[in-house]
Amino acid sequence: MEILCSPNTGDIEKWIEDYLICNNSKKNLHIVPTLILYRRRMNFYKKKYIKEKFHGLDMMEIEEKIREKHVGLYEMDKFLQDLVTKSDLKVLSKRESLILIERILSENQYTNNLAWRLSITDLSDCFLILSQTGLTIEQIRTLDQSDSWQLVCNLYKQYTTALSQNKLLDFGQASVQLIEKYDFSDFEMLLLDGAFLPILPKHQILINRFKSLNKPIKCFLPVDLDIEEHPAFEAIKKTYGSFVPISNWQSIKNEKMKLNVSEKLAISIFHSKVKDIDDRSVEILRFTSQEEELDRTVEQAAQLIHQKSIKPEKIAIVTPNPMELRPVVRELSEIYNLKVLVPERPLIQLPHGRAINNLLKIYTDDQIDALGIEHIFDIKMFTDLIHANFFENFTELIRPFEILKAFFEDCKSFSEWYNTLEQMIRAKSQLTGEFLHHPLYHVTEKELLHLKNAVEIIEKVSQELISRDPMTFRDHMHDLISYIQNSPFIGCIDPEIETRLLSIAENLSSDHHLLVSRKEFAKRIHTIMTDKEYEKMDNKDLDKISVTGPNNVEFQEYEYVFLTRFTQNMYPETIKYRWPINLSIERKILNQTTDQRFPNDISLVHYYLDRSIYHFYIALNAAKKKLTISYSKFEDGIELSPSHYLNDIASCFGIEEDSSNSKETIEDLLMRAGFLFEGSKMAQQTNIVTKRVKSEPLSPDTVITIEDIAVYRFCPRRFYYEKTISDEHVYSTIFHLQNFAVSYLYEEAVVKLVEKFPDISVQKLNKIERSLPTLIHEAELKIKPFFPMGQRFWEDVKIRTSTHLSNLIKQILSQTDHKSAKLSLKTQSHTVKIDSYEFRGERQLQVRYGTSTHYYAIKNMRKILSFHTNDHREEQQRLKEIKDDYFNLLSNFCRKEHVAEETLHYYAKKFSTSQFPKNIGAHCNYCAFQKACKEKEIQTNETD
Repeated sequence: MEILCSPNTGDIEKWIEDYLICNNSKKNLHIVPTLILYRRRMNFYKKKYIKEKFHGLDMMEIEEKIREKHVGLYEMDKFLQDLVTKSDLKVLSKRESLILIERILSENQYTNNLAWRLSITDLSDCFLILSQTGLTIEQIRTLDQSDSWQLVCNLYKQYTTALSQNKLLDFGQASVQLIEKYDFSDFEMLLLDGAFLPILPKHQILINRFKSLNKPIKCFLPVDLDIEEHPAFEAIKKTYGSFVPISNWQSIKNEKMKLNVSEKLAISIFHSKVKDIDDRSVEILRFTSQEEELDRTVEQAAQLIHQKSIKPEKIAIVTPNPMELRPVVRELSEIYNLKVLVPERPLIQLPHGRAINNLLKIYTDDQIDALGIEHIFDIKMFTDLIHANFFENFTELIRPFEILKAFFEDCKSFSEWYNTLEQMIRAKSQLTGEFLHHPLYHVTEKELLHLKNAVEIIEKVSQELISRDPMTFRDHMHDLISYIQNSPFIGCIDPEIETRLLSIAENLSSDHHLLVSRKEFAKRIHTIMTDKEYEKMDNKDLDKISVTGPNNVEFQEYEYVFLTRFTQNMYPETIKYRWPINLSIERKILNQTTDQRFPNDISLVHYYLDRSIYHFYIALNAAKKKLTISYSKFEDGIELSPSHYLNDIASCFGIEEDSSNSKETIEDLLMRAGFLFEGSKMAQQTNIVTKRVKSEPLSPDTVITIEDIAVYRFCPRRFYYEKTISDEHVYSTIFHLQNFAVSYLYEEAVVKLVEKFPDISVQKLNKIERSLPTLIHEAELKIKPFFPMGQRFWEDVKIRTSTHLSNLIKQILSQTDHKSAKLSLKTQSHTVKIDSYEFRGERQLQVRYGTSTHYYAIKNMRKILSFHTNDHREEQQRLKEIKDDYFNLLSNFCRKEHVAEETLHYYAKKFSTSQFPKNIGAHCNYCAFQKACKEKEIQTNETD
């Protein structure tokens, strides 16, 4: 084995050209650790073999032609997959392995439970690791002496026995067998291009095979041998020093004299100082939130492309856990019209994909076994199905369903849906104009029946889909597609979606060794429709921005690198183990199956810390024109700190913290030195003017109640919408529905209170309070049918009603020195015309004491109760003031006090200006007009 070193990817390609291509050497096996490096090297070979007739071929066809005639270029796992696919072995796919493991778990009394079933994927990954080691079951048992590991070994033995009995191999067993027996006569040499950290058993087996065949092995490593003791190369030296003494490593680096500061930083990091800071090619940006950071990063990339004509492939966004951020980056790239190298949305994220998944999930959801039920059908499933444009004539149900949605919150089965809908149909027939803002008031009985019919269709389709005989994965998929195409209930599927479904079915052709039940297939439909196989690279992918992790930019060169999420919880990278594999087991596997040696667990921990330093180094080294490092101060409300590597960067620039000045942080020092900047977009937002929603004057003779005045105080915009678009004033959220139900139940309970206790006193207080549940129950018989919500929500309604009723009684008995009062339902009201508006106020409960009479409003809660805000002290204080002022104004107005009329003149003048500004705050989340308010703001902005 020879090890050739250079930190420059061009040096590697020049060596390959000079020693292999120009000398017309025989075909070599060229293995790389990442798909990004694979793309670069494939593009290199394509250019070198330009005389070949590649015109009109797609990327996969070009790859095949180059592999067939010139060089076997593969990413390691793709190479193993290719070996297995072309072999005559009967190899179980990963999906089929999962089925086999699930069956084994169900046959064992200790593992036939939900906890173990949820661990199937972890067990499958563990079994693959074990089978790729080539170790016997006896050797595997020695890796750990714990009872849990021995149980895992017992399951693994059952798994391998089942494979053997069926004359099958899993992927790991097949790959080991094929490498050990393959003669590699079509390859002259093995090229290991890039650092494999660590060397895994599969790599070691390949190396050993080439050694046993006396075929040369060349390793290309991104190491600068001119810099001794560089911390960034420690992990590489630890790994490859086990194969070839470091003193025998060869440098193939060509000197590059002119370097900018970003390139100097890559050389100096963890090692030395940057001598001359003569440009601004390194920039560090600090943001408030991760959302702002990513938005600004994508925006900067867009500016480079659209304003400076930088080619997209010359830009990289480097971020830890890039898979997590793919959806965010994809959406931002669409906003800024960028071509970004992220896959298309998988089918499972598209409406039709979610619809198919939900139809099968009805009978396979994990909750079914846990709760011991036959099926589950909840509001999220129905929401996805009704919005998917999947079923015929379902789109016209979106409006009524969204209005009634809160009533179905607790529905978990088809019978519960039918029961709730039947209650709604009965309530609808009894509903009067008194329930103007009730959701049922705004839908028709025909729409309710249509909703019921939709649920019946979903039940029928889901039952038919789940009721199929065992067959292979591919046959299940074709059967599913055929059902969708021929069902009278399902609309026309988009041709592109149909193509993707058929493509998925074809990619399941290797899953043909096991017959699986429909439920076993259905449980994996989410994974199947993630359809990663559909994400094929074409020639256009070479012209897109790369979004990748720090570990994937080895031997890459970009003009602009954005290194994001540079926080302590991300750098250094955290090594996470998934049960049942742990650090100690991994170390023993590496020691037993490779030439690497780790004397104890802590040595492997240090190794991975060194690897993290190396990954940081290669991310810096990838930037050839400018490096932008960014981080946010908060993520999901949690305060973050920048990575401690920031201190190492500062040290390279000669910036050190002063121990005598504890108040000045490294961030302050970098900011003063002109390296660190606030990345906030506030400066760009100063030119954005918030558009005022245009308000037409209120119509003449508009009736305004005293409760409306309180609404105006709370939010003028909400008041305006209540008066002008009352048809959109529907209490459709569970928050509003509960408040609405409380107000009606409270009114009816007060009626029952007056009937049963027309005379109340302090002496009767205990008796009255004991009677409250009975009074509320009697009121409930009348009111509850109009609110067919989940029982847990209704219980809350009753508790809150009881509290309000109890407070009313206590308030009545504490108003005067009299310890008794007479109650009657007599209204005190007043109406007055001011300008063009008619103001009204009334109180419905009369309370007569010995020498005075008071009145209380009991119908005002429909509006007052829907006032809600957060727990902020100032907001709560403001809400209290509004309510206190409302009660004072209502009292004065009903008593025809002059001060009340003066106040109403003030409000009449305010209304006449047609200015109804929005009072923005947390309370907006609880407003019945939230959606309408946003829509009208958007319309105003678009018009302007």
